[in-house]
Amino acid sequence: MNNTKPYYLDQSGWSSNDYYSLHRYLHRLITHADRKADEIRSLDTSQMSERTRVLLYCIISYYHLDDMFKFTNLQNLADQKPLSEPLVLGNHGLKEENVYYRMNVMF
Repeated sequence: MNNTKPYYLDQSGWSSNDYYSLHRYLHRLITHADRKADEIRSLDTSQMSERTRVLLYCIISYYHLDDMFKFTNLQNLADQKPLSEPLVLGNHGLKEENVYYRMNVMF
């Protein structure tokens, strides 16, 4: 059985729904930081794809949790650049202008 966390997985061949599932996992991780602090502090962004780093950046920024960028392991996310090509997370309805669109992530 593979115990690799989804944010470290090889994303070759992933569909928009796979990325949406990753986004939901990361969303729960960040928005439940009070219960997930150990996992958050153990994140190694150097082992993540650019898309995963952008998703983390979007979630943290969307919820105005910028203090998370002060964690030693998340500091490099504060300088995250937008994706060069759009990342579509399925058709899930977030249409207003926000950090996701600035980072080239579409719902």
